[in-house]
Amino acid sequence: MGLQSNGLSLEIVGREISGRPVPGKPRRAAGPYLLGLPALLLSSLLLIPIAVTVVAAFREPGGSFGFGNFAVMSDPAALHAVGNSLAWIAVALGLVVVGLLLALISYRLPGLSTFLQPALVIPFAVSVLASGATFRLIFDPTPERGTVTAVWTKLFGSSPVWLGPGLFWLVLVSAFGWTWLGYVVSLFRAGLDAIPHDVSRAIAAEGVTGWRRVLALELPLLRPITGVVTLTLVIAAVRVFDLVLIVVPGPMQRDADILGLHWWRATAAGEAEGRTAALGVVLFAVVSAVAVIGVRGLRRRRWAVPVSVLRKDATLGRPKLSRRARRIGWTAGFVVGLFWVLPAVVLVATALHSPREAGLGGWWSLRGIGLDSFAAAANAGLLRALLSTVLISSVATIVLLVIAVPTAYLVAWGGLPHWLGRVVTSAFVVLAVTPVQMYAAPLRDAINTAGLAGSRITLALVHAAAGLPFAVLLLRSAFASAPPALVAEALQGPARQSAVLATVQRTYRPALVAVAVLEFALVWNDFIVGFLISGAGTTPLSLVLWGEARQFSASGGTVAAAAVVASVVPVVLLLSFWQTVVRGLTVGSKP
Repeated sequence: MGLQSNGLSLEIVGREISGRPVPGKPRRAAGPYLLGLPALLLSSLLLIPIAVTVVAAFREPGGSFGFGNFAVMSDPAALHAVGNSLAWIAVALGLVVVGLLLALISYRLPGLSTFLQPALVIPFAVSVLASGATFRLIFDPTPERGTVTAVWTKLFGSSPVWLGPGLFWLVLVSAFGWTWLGYVVSLFRAGLDAIPHDVSRAIAAEGVTGWRRVLALELPLLRPITGVVTLTLVIAAVRVFDLVLIVVPGPMQRDADILGLHWWRATAAGEAEGRTAALGVVLFAVVSAVAVIGVRGLRRRRWAVPVSVLRKDATLGRPKLSRRARRIGWTAGFVVGLFWVLPAVVLVATALHSPREAGLGGWWSLRGIGLDSFAAAANAGLLRALLSTVLISSVATIVLLVIAVPTAYLVAWGGLPHWLGRVVTSAFVVLAVTPVQMYAAPLRDAINTAGLAGSRITLALVHAAAGLPFAVLLLRSAFASAPPALVAEALQGPARQSAVLATVQRTYRPALVAVAVLEFALVWNDFIVGFLISGAGTTPLSLVLWGEARQFSASGGTVAAAAVVASVVPVVLLLSFWQTVVRGLTVGSKP
């Protein structure tokens, strides 16, 4: 065939096409997959022991597989532990409701947060072990030492034994609520503050106020944050291992047993491996069943108000409160804030008494003021433990960031097939809710066999592996907040991926700070991983604190001093970065 144009003659020779069309797929570069290799290797520290536990749970003594080991759940003590674990889940859900209500009140009275917000953050930075020690001091049954007992005796002539049968639940729930309420309120308040002001005013203009507004606007918009909060608190409630150990006196600890503690007692007593593995699997099933609620909340976000109401109006702004309403908010925030920091005051004041005077009188006494309790804590190995904890927390945080960032990048933007991305994300969700008991025993045995018992670096790697799922899920949400069209261009080549990063830097940087701060603080405050997996050579602060607390009645001042020293770093860290941490935690959850 010939073609002539502008004096130029072209000859085009065609060739007949033969054979059937061959379907093809675009080649995917193998390079990006290498970004996930470090995460796979680190996660193997958990995945392999989890697989060993599952196999052991279903392997019967004769070598066959079945459900025989799960007969351990017919034991009345195990059933009692299951009931207590479910009760703790109910406590966690109740705390979510209380935190939501407090966030709604503070949103309508902004002055409430001025003094209340720092007071709520401090307990979240304190370890659960330190919180338990604090509330055991407050509820000490002797009126000369216990704050609540002294006040009750003064008002009513006598006081119940708060650490006695049944009433110890009040102490446990109080300590748990003091620790976690600030986290709940802060996240819900961040979600409420993210509601556009013009939308809020437009809703009011439509006559949607009071509970109708809460149900129509605020609750639907808070659905993703509710999922995050519910998931976190359910996991924390099932892991109140250390809180029960330090608060409940020895003779009554079996009454407060939860599945995690029952597993530990069975393991320590030399129960058959299959039966203890079955307990771990049941614990995992309980946590996962409730965690599904949180995961579903993370995947669903919708507006429940009519589209006509969600109009933009530049003339509308945040409604101004009256001077009286602002004064009420400030006053209420100041009073509640003072009440909320009281346990921290009790802890510090007790630590400033000598061990002898702390055992004889209350924190309000002026006798025995000094640093003797701190000296006693130092003699118990506190300084060595402090250095050990700094090393473990720092290494765990650095390893986590180095591995989590490229992994989250791969899952969000790496061009993974859709099905593979869903599988990877689901795997991280499962690992995030997996209790320590699912991998503690096989991992501890492997560490001992390798001669690494007491290694701080090994413990840091275990902490990094345990924190990796949450970090990847959070950072993935941050990276995924980029405009889809821009990401598509970056993946196809015309746009540089650096341009995408520049676009979402305001989103992923707070998430990065949140991951770093929370990982450091959680590793710093950890007790259960170090207690169940590491050897004595690691000596993190929590284990030293636990060692002193075992003789609580005789070492209250020393325990308080150790708890104060252990709490300073995470408190300062979270108070300094809390606003950024909250922005990072709520990434992808804003309307």
